[in-house]
Amino acid sequence: MEKGKILLVDDEEDILTSFQIILEDEGYTVDIASSAVEGLEKAKQELYDLIISDMRMPEMTGEEFLKKLRTFNKITSFIVMTAYGTIQNAVECMKEGAFHYLTKPIDFNDPAVWKLIQEAVEKAQILKENQRLKEELEVVKAEVDFIITRNPLMQNIIEFIKKIALFDNTVLVYGESGVGKELIAKAIHKLSPRKDKPFIPVNCANISPDLMEAEFFGYKKGAFTGADKDSAGLIEKANGGTLFLDEIGEIPYDMQAKFLRFLETKEIRRIGEEKPRKIDVRIVAATNRNLEEMVKRGEFREDLYFRIGGFKIEIPPLRERKDDIPLLVEYFIQKFNEKYNRDVKGITPQALKILVEYDWPGNVRQLENMIYKACMLTEPGQPIDVKNIDPEIKGASEFPLSYSEAKKQYMEKFMKKYLSVLLSMTNGNISKAARMANIERQSLQKLLKKYNVDPAKYRK
Repeated sequence: MEKGKILLVDDEEDILTSFQIILEDEGYTVDIASSAVEGLEKAKQELYDLIISDMRMPEMTGEEFLKKLRTFNKITSFIVMTAYGTIQNAVECMKEGAFHYLTKPIDFNDPAVWKLIQEAVEKAQILKENQRLKEELEVVKAEVDFIITRNPLMQNIIEFIKKIALFDNTVLVYGESGVGKELIAKAIHKLSPRKDKPFIPVNCANISPDLMEAEFFGYKKGAFTGADKDSAGLIEKANGGTLFLDEIGEIPYDMQAKFLRFLETKEIRRIGEEKPRKIDVRIVAATNRNLEEMVKRGEFREDLYFRIGGFKIEIPPLRERKDDIPLLVEYFIQKFNEKYNRDVKGITPQALKILVEYDWPGNVRQLENMIYKACMLTEPGQPIDVKNIDPEIKGASEFPLSYSEAKKQYMEKFMKKYLSVLLSMTNGNISKAARMANIERQSLQKLLKKYNVDPAKYRK
């Protein structure tokens, strides 16, 4: 397996030849150039992982060579070779973006030399892969900008969505929790003639059964205790647009009849009103439950099931479309970099391999949450590495202790670091930190107490 591609630049032919043989014996692919001018021309034609260049050459110095290289290439790592007397020049070269320097004569028996070369090559390979993912992500986002996929099954779903979005039929979306059912509903709405009208998402499981009729159909002032003004329901608020009913299987049986009547008549009646109101709204419903089995058990109306299932879409879980994981990781890194002013430079191949191999029972939502935490823990200017990944995802193989004990120790270290980063970013403000972590202030205070993290240390 090829370790990487290296360009050697030196005006001494014997050095070029000997270095080329040594590096190729180690598994690297090596090109040579006997001048900086020739080296620049080759660098324009080929994206190398590493350029190793002499500091002193007739046409230009290694520092001048690097400056010209960076005008068109920000990815390739650059190591400069220098004599002991010109180390200061090499240091100046590093300030211009060189990865490091090697002093002549180079001792290839020194493991530190090979470690330096390997790290330089790996850095460029990470940058190249992340650049490739960014470019692919832009192509994907141009298709349907909030559905990030290159998976054939998902691509088929997108093509199907494009067709059915033009009609007003109801759509039923199946899929496990966290697969992105709301994104599918948004795509249907965005690609439909209703795109300029409201898109109202509703999680039916979050509405109390006692309040469901009032929430969906609205009410007239004085209709019941506490109804101090007229109020439009969610269906009416979505008039002209799309109403997304997530977890529709959670609607109580007696309420299902009212929904069926609305779907059949396109009319609603606010609680306390006699006169019905005409409503033009498209329904997209979603569930992670088996509605057919619920129908058989008498838990879901058969007539409503057939009414909402005009078109059916089943979203595969993330474990069945692992080819999407690299793209999703890049998308979430970009998202959190922008949202929280982070500077995370992609992800290392080792860390990405762990994520691709994991089964993600919580699907895309779980992956997004993991990348959020990893971005918070990653040092600015560095890629996400294995150390930034949750222990549950890495699995038990890393730990010499029993898994439960190792997990406990790792989680304590992980949470202390995570909480410290949150407080550093908010200057010790617990309320801001809680909002950033998307948890209640009380919950954050409990975590701070549990892991013995003092917010006062982070206040400026």
